[in-house]
Amino acid sequence: MDGATVGLAGAAQIFRIDRKVDLCRKGRVIKTTLLAFYGVTSLWTDEANPQRLLELVRGYWAIETKQHYRRDHTQREDHCLVRNPVAARNLSLMRSAAIFLYEHQRPHRGAEQSLPDWQRKNIRNPNALIRQLVPPTASRAAWFSPTIG
Repeated sequence: MDGATVGLAGAAQIFRIDRKVDLCRKGRVIKTTLLAFYGVTSLWTDEANPQRLLELVRGYWAIETKQHYRRDHTQREDHCLVRNPVAARNLSLMRSAAIFLYEHQRPHRGAEQSLPDWQRKNIRNPNALIRQLVPPTASRAAWFSPTIG
């Protein structure tokens, strides 16, 4: 079938990927779901055979998982109901800062093992984190004192 026939001008291939997803709890499969996903590409069959298309799709999801898993699952970014673009961007920046600070403390001995653990610890007692972000008292005075001159 030609891509233009179904309203996808420029599409060289339309493909289907069947997936079997097992939901596990305590090491046992409690539910199996069969899913079908469809894809469209501008790559012709000589540029991307079925194996190459599968590699490309897996590569996309590897990036999606690495970049967004923490935001989607740990910080529940997809469930955020904020619709104001400025507020949404600010929340995104705060989530990025939290991930950065978590990654920054990971190499240290006694560091929290997971992002949720680290977030819970800092929600209960944010003082240690604030001390990392705010300069020492001596330089803080210089920050806030007006210059006279």
